[in-house]
Amino acid sequence: MKATIAILLSLVLLVPVLASAQTHCSQLPDLTADASFPRCTESQLVAAGFPDHKHAHHWYNWEVLQDAQGQPYGPGSMCQGKVLKGHEDLVLLPGEKHFGQFKLLHNPGYKDCDMVAFVELLDWANHEVPELLGLSINDTLTVLNPDNTQHYKEQAGQGVWRFYKLRGNEVTMQPYPVLLARTLEGHAAFMLVTDWILSQSLPQKLPLWMHQGLVEYIGEDGAHLVNYMAEFREAGPVLFSAPLVDAILAKGVDPDEGADRENFRRASYSAYLMVWQLIENEGGLLAMQDFLAQVASGADLDEASLSVYGMDLAQMADMVDAVRNGEPAGKAMKRQVPHKQP
Repeated sequence: MKATIAILLSLVLLVPVLASAQTHCSQLPDLTADASFPRCTESQLVAAGFPDHKHAHHWYNWEVLQDAQGQPYGPGSMCQGKVLKGHEDLVLLPGEKHFGQFKLLHNPGYKDCDMVAFVELLDWANHEVPELLGLSINDTLTVLNPDNTQHYKEQAGQGVWRFYKLRGNEVTMQPYPVLLARTLEGHAAFMLVTDWILSQSLPQKLPLWMHQGLVEYIGEDGAHLVNYMAEFREAGPVLFSAPLVDAILAKGVDPDEGADRENFRRASYSAYLMVWQLIENEGGLLAMQDFLAQVASGADLDEASLSVYGMDLAQMADMVDAVRNGEPAGKAMKRQVPHKQP
């Protein structure tokens, strides 16, 4: 009896410790193909927001990542403390950095590590995104890094709320120093690599809500999207239905910058929530990988959807519609500070 009471007491004492431990976006479970889905409870989302592990490379306890062969990759693998460590496959030229599947073009006035740091982020994403999607490509992506924000707006024809302009195997990136200052550079790298792989590896285009939702979901942009929504909540509901998400994303850049920023962010958040619902509650990443693999092999989108999810794409979009389902934690969704180390 005493042993039972002791066990029960220890469990009671553990509860607040466990609850208080998960109060930061980075303390929620990592996104892996074999993760246990759903990864988070409603109470965890209320306390910590959506999972976000794309800032930890700035923290004091960051350790350089290693692949299955023990080779370092990602942040800190080529430069540490602005000191070049080098890599046998890294090519350094004035105004150019070549590594793996990436060629970065930039103003030659930057020092090597200033730009290699972004190559490291792309390398990090390229190690992890193909495994998450179950898709990969052999192309080379040319990344253009404009000199400043105005230069980016002129070259890309869009505002800074859109991180990049992807055209096939070439992308105009929001300047890396600007993304770094906004603490969004990790998200941008993962979103870009996800977008690139989906765009180049599938013979058919996914519905725009699914494509953008996967970009946002794999890029772990949810906590930031919630923060962006705070500006718009006072005017009413912030979510869009699936048809409106598709229409806004298909329209492209609105010449009215205010309207473009609001509609793009609200459409992106709605798409994120739809994919969150689909992956977290409808079979996890393995089901999504199965669907994408069938599409990549030439299967019709509806046939692949029926095969994996038991419904066609229209039924799926209706099931995961953001307006229908709302936000996972309801009105308790609140602003987070994912870039601050817990």
